[in-house]
Amino acid sequence: MKILEVTQLRLKGVSATDRSLLENLSTVRKSLKTNSQFYHCIEDPSLIYILGMWLSLDAHKAFLDSQERAKVLGPQEDQLEFKWTLHMELDGMSSLPLDAPVMSIARLFINDDQACIDAYNTVVANHKHTLIEATRPYKVVGGWRCDAEPGKHEALLFTGWESVEAHKDFTAKAGGNAEYAGVRENYEGMEVCHARNMER
Repeated sequence: MKILEVTQLRLKGVSATDRSLLENLSTVRKSLKTNSQFYHCIEDPSLIYILGMWLSLDAHKAFLDSQERAKVLGPQEDQLEFKWTLHMELDGMSSLPLDAPVMSIARLFINDDQACIDAYNTVVANHKHTLIEATRPYKVVGGWRCDAEPGKHEALLFTGWESVEAHKDFTAKAGGNAEYAGVRENYEGMEVCHARNMER
């Protein structure tokens, strides 16, 4: 299956609306044919996210290890500081809630225990319909990180919202369900970012 790349970068001396930054990002997208989308973090305006598709994890790794990398990514190195990148199996960019005014990108770090993993999967299966209804008409997609370190289990969840407040309201209401609220007992930690598309 194809692979979704999610990369976090920190802005260096430029804003997310800087024309040269968007031009450089677009040039990389065109060169790599990743159909990438660029998102600006609401909670921390110094962060941006790049979401793009690769034919495989090996294909992305091969590019990063190639001489072409410096040529393609070089023009943006003065503007962006690399923070992290991760990958998840996904059939295509169209599965993401790209049309939503706000996208939530959640990283859920699950305890290294099969019972915790099973409990998380059960809650997802039992409550995904509730999340789908709450975010309608925007899509919901999640999965497991496919390049996690041995012994690490990271689930990813992408949801679309009208606003950050709409997501917070849903979370507050969902907290009243014991099973849904209890899933966090299986987490080592979690990171949630809300972001807006930089090209809209």
